[in-house]
Amino acid sequence: MVQAQHVVRRPAVAGYFYPADRDALTREVDAWRPSAVGGAPAPAVVVPHGSYRQCGGVLGQTLSRVVIPPCCIIVGPSHTGARMRWSVMERGAYRTPLGEVPIDEPCAAALRMRCPFLLADAGSQRGEHAVEVILPFLQRWGPVDLRVVPVVVGSADAEEVGLFARALAQVVRMREAPTLLIASSDLSHYEPQQRAAAQDEALLEAILALDGAALLRRIEERALLMCGTWAVVTVLEAARALGATQGSLVRYGTSAEAGGDPEAVIGYAGVIVR
Repeated sequence: MVQAQHVVRRPAVAGYFYPADRDALTREVDAWRPSAVGGAPAPAVVVPHGSYRQCGGVLGQTLSRVVIPPCCIIVGPSHTGARMRWSVMERGAYRTPLGEVPIDEPCAAALRMRCPFLLADAGSQRGEHAVEVILPFLQRWGPVDLRVVPVVVGSADAEEVGLFARALAQVVRMREAPTLLIASSDLSHYEPQQRAAAQDEALLEAILALDGAALLRRIEERALLMCGTWAVVTVLEAARALGATQGSLVRYGTSAEAGGDPEAVIGYAGVIVR
């Protein structure tokens, strides 16, 4: 019998979004962990995927407040123009400077079984940072047997989003071990600081209410650019199906607060869903 090749997805933004050196990355991730903060179980979180210089504090404060279980399903947008509307890396491992994170193959297979449109395509992960930048935090603060299921969303089809959200909830409900759903998304893009903060307040109001439909309406009505909209809507719908009732904002910030251009900021928020 021919064995399946072990696929390793190599880092794409190490040395750019975060340190490429193992020791330097370890120090930086741990520096973002607040002291005297304990994590509690949660079904889902929403976290950003920018550089650590701009949003490391949001990532660290959010992920330090939840228990990171052995399996994390990370849903993020496509920045690379991947041809797949829905894709998952179904086997192998993600590599960061901290080592390899295996794919939870049974979990990926269970999702594919329930969603015919979710295609197995490791190539869609190549060059994509929405999943990658979150992994070092999970590696440092999660269990030694950590596994992930990385899903890239390139679809804006509401029916498909609903079907995938229900599939997520079904798979999580059937698993014996706890599973954390992670939506990887930034907020407003390239707006002046004051306008971005006002727009993001409206977006966060919908996110904290777990109201994906309201989030989509506000984006459409105000012609906003939010990187990860459908990833967030998918995870919010799945979390509601699992019994979650509200989100809590851990931290909000913008790229301008980290030294970026105040006339073209990106908004970042960390939300815990329970």
